[in-house]
Amino acid sequence: MGDTPSRFVRALTSMELEGLARLRREHPRTLGLPAEAVLLSASRLPIPEIMRRLGVSRPTVTGWLTRFERSGLSGLEPRPRSGRPPKLTCDVLRHIAIAAGSRPRELGMDEVAWTLPTLRAYLVKAGIVSAISRESLRVALLKTGLSLKTARTRPIHKGTTTMIAAAFDYHAPGSINEATALLAKLGEEAKILSGGQSLIPLMKLRLASPRHLVDINGIPGLAFIRETDGFLRIGALTRESELEESDLIRTRYPLLHDTCKVIADPLVRNLATLGGNLAHGDPANDHPATMLALGAEVLAAGPKGKRRIPVASFFTGPFATALKPDEILVEIRVPIPPARSGGAYLKLERKVGDFATAAVAVQLMLAASGACDQVGIGLTSVGLTAIKATRAEAALKGTRPDDAAIKRAAQLAAEAAQPSEDLRGSVEYKRDMVRVLTARALRKALERAGGGR
Repeated sequence: MGDTPSRFVRALTSMELEGLARLRREHPRTLGLPAEAVLLSASRLPIPEIMRRLGVSRPTVTGWLTRFERSGLSGLEPRPRSGRPPKLTCDVLRHIAIAAGSRPRELGMDEVAWTLPTLRAYLVKAGIVSAISRESLRVALLKTGLSLKTARTRPIHKGTTTMIAAAFDYHAPGSINEATALLAKLGEEAKILSGGQSLIPLMKLRLASPRHLVDINGIPGLAFIRETDGFLRIGALTRESELEESDLIRTRYPLLHDTCKVIADPLVRNLATLGGNLAHGDPANDHPATMLALGAEVLAAGPKGKRRIPVASFFTGPFATALKPDEILVEIRVPIPPARSGGAYLKLERKVGDFATAAVAVQLMLAASGACDQVGIGLTSVGLTAIKATRAEAALKGTRPDDAAIKRAAQLAAEAAQPSEDLRGSVEYKRDMVRVLTARALRKALERAGGGR
């Protein structure tokens, strides 16, 4: 079949149409584009028009069409490359993300910064993998949203530093519509800058190298704390220090106040934003578990308008969220707690301001009978995402939170944890810490709800 502008794929069956629509819906960033190209070709759009609509080259389009014609839907799946393992397990991805986010010397490697060979040597030395090629490691880093650049080898002189980010284009939109239009145009080459307390260090270490930086700090109306329409509404650009100092948060939302007090240090909290903390999707961040316990939702704005996303379905993987590439998180909404409600956040850390070894967020509401009418339990840093301990919640709901019920719920929360062994502790140790912290957080939340003995 010649590569001419009039080339079209064959007529599609109903099953193929359904399968292509599913790929486009479920995998918009990977298989969605090839599926879209096939559907456009089947509707008699010539190759140049498909190229214009999707923003890809002619060889890319013709390659997709040819592979589909030869193998059907399976032809659109990524083709295996030499050196790629059959499957990069979640456990391996988590270890790579943790290692890349740490200093090499903290993990026993005699290097100042990570390179692909150094990271590969560490993974083999630590027994995380028996062997892994550079190409496989690049794939793993891509899946975790990180990248490594070769470290500078010149000597460090006084007054200079090697922590310099790669070149990027800076954009400062003045409105949400302008920002989302930029993101739609720039695609996955762009990153949003809000507080910058996670992104900027990653860029300095060359673990992230976006081609475009979209600074949303100049957009008005994204920093606020207020109660309206049955929700505590918090703007995405609200700083952690503003939450910490808010009388409303301190008196009516103790769980949220507990959380923001233990994030890093005052210098970081003066810049870090609640929206950035959630949108970054780091499984070791503090707010995701708190928002799970509170039953919160986020408001995302995109070119097609705004949509509400429950936090329970917001985190899709390590450093991955349900936000589309052209969407911005603009607001967080927490249901206003009824009377006789209480919450608590407890965190085990190696030193003040560190990421959690394990942490537990609890929010509960007592009925007039003294039984737990509503319960939310979130776990931090013991899985690839923050974990909602649903079995522990169900064990407490409708029962009086006595010592036996609390111990049972704490054990179920520990069983829900999915930690990995690292320098902070073994799997067994972290699970037991979840059990201990859950019991303590439940008792503290119970006391704040007015049900303590």
